[in-house]
Amino acid sequence: MRVLDRTGRGRPDPEWTAFHGHSELNHAHGILYADLGQHGAAVQYLAAALDHQDRTYGRNRALYRLRLADSLIRDGRVDEGAAQAVGSLEHLDEVESGRVTKRLSEVTALLRRKDAAGARAAVEELTAYTQTKGAA
Repeated sequence: MRVLDRTGRGRPDPEWTAFHGHSELNHAHGILYADLGQHGAAVQYLAAALDHQDRTYGRNRALYRLRLADSLIRDGRVDEGAAQAVGSLEHLDEVESGRVTKRLSEVTALLRRKDAAGARAAVEELTAYTQTKGAA
């Protein structure tokens, strides 16, 4: 955090800072809070990570949205989480990633356990996408 905060001041930044910026730091904070079961706090950081993530990194954007969806659902904000999960699909045509596929399956399973119209609609859309992708 200190290295990223001092960027542009003093000595040159380490090479790793070229990829790891505030987005990745917020994502790491979000994962920490999610792993601790503090999903309300996780949402704040995961949303910030998504907002700051470069649009050219489709895989990261998909992962960040699915992480955000998971924490929103677990925080009781099922419709918001469902919308984020479905929104992640826009990034999946750009990438093929086992991590993204696994996270998509986990979020879909989490939504299946929720009794909400938004969750049911999202499960249908996510399942249809997965089946279409698998058939291709």
